[in-house]
Amino acid sequence: MTELLVVIATLAGAFTTYRLAKLPRFNVIRASSLLTIVFYFSVLLIHNVLISETHSSDTAEFWTTVFFGGSFVGMSAPHRFSYYLLTISSLCFAVIFMVLLPLLDGIGGALGCSAFISVAISHSLRVTVNKLKGA
Repeated sequence: MTELLVVIATLAGAFTTYRLAKLPRFNVIRASSLLTIVFYFSVLLIHNVLISETHSSDTAEFWTTVFFGGSFVGMSAPHRFSYYLLTISSLCFAVIFMVLLPLLDGIGGALGCSAFISVAISHSLRVTVNKLKGA
């Protein structure tokens, strides 16, 4: 169940950031920042009001990290990425997050590195498919 929620949070972070960054007066940094702050307080509120969990700030921190990583993926250039590639990148990030990030605990930049790797995978896939179509 947690894995499915990680995928959903990652997709939500990527798609909302990607869409909000296209609006006037927004860029990828403003979109990611605003959405992550709103997401954090929403998760914190849900856990404090509905669930009344004692470690709600730890839980909110975990889910916000997942969402924030997804928003890193959503910061990809719109002229290079379609919704299809954004979905692939988000799914790659979710897998990398669940497998690799626990091993990189305490290492700075692991979240951004994981997002970069997932975007690089989908971009490489797109370039490969385009070359195969042209060949």
